[in-house]
Amino acid sequence: MRAALPAVFLHGWCGHGDEAEHLKPALSGPLLAPSWMPAPGSMELEAWPQEHGPAMDVAMAQVANQIHQHVRHAILQAGFAGSLLIGHSMGGALACLLAADPAIAAQGLVLLDSSVPMPPQRRVEALQRMGNWVARAVREGRLPAQAAWILDQPNRTDHFFHPREQGAARALIERRMAHSPVVEAAATLGGYVQWPTAAALEQLRCPLLALAGDPGRLPVAALRQARPDAVIQIIPNSGHFLHVFAAREVQDLIKVFSLDLAGSDGYR
Repeated sequence: MRAALPAVFLHGWCGHGDEAEHLKPALSGPLLAPSWMPAPGSMELEAWPQEHGPAMDVAMAQVANQIHQHVRHAILQAGFAGSLLIGHSMGGALACLLAADPAIAAQGLVLLDSSVPMPPQRRVEALQRMGNWVARAVREGRLPAQAAWILDQPNRTDHFFHPREQGAARALIERRMAHSPVVEAAATLGGYVQWPTAAALEQLRCPLLALAGDPGRLPVAALRQARPDAVIQIIPNSGHFLHVFAAREVQDLIKVFSLDLAGSDGYR
């Protein structure tokens, strides 16, 4: 009898590893769910530019690349090479990079409404907006920038939700995004949109399941063109956090995908 397939869940921007609770019913093997967002106050601002520009983009890219290496190390140290990688949003882009890494030896990849491949216009807009937030903190200080960041929260998140998605789960997501540390959160987002996810998609050698919200962030047509072999499923009437608000349907799809992988000749 084959062993149950281990899995790694990577949450999205401003998320937390506890979101893996929504997926546990679909996974029978060991599960690793690291929380990887930079800690509040962990970035020193003295050397950062006061305006958005190429130097700011480079600095934000370095933040995201450090996250990539940190999570890669955590997976290898925990003995989770050879796992199913599941990522939501930015966590899906991170999982895509890792799945293309031979040392990680991913058995499969699940994207949960991730911007993979990153749409060019979304990349440009995110760089501008997040670079401006970091620059504002450099010029005005963290506290004034943080207060403005909290007030701006609905502009960053309201479009993530389907109208029917209300209640305590949505309130928790909104609080986490509103009260995320402005400097670390903005630099992380501005860095991740620069990741080479299109190149990583070309290098994948494992099966790919992509679940899109409706409306969502996953660029279905672009992903289908890049990976005609991918299984792509749109979850009706679900927003960006489909693993939270359409948990049962997402669980069922991941469970079938995981069982198929565990039963394939490629899994040992």
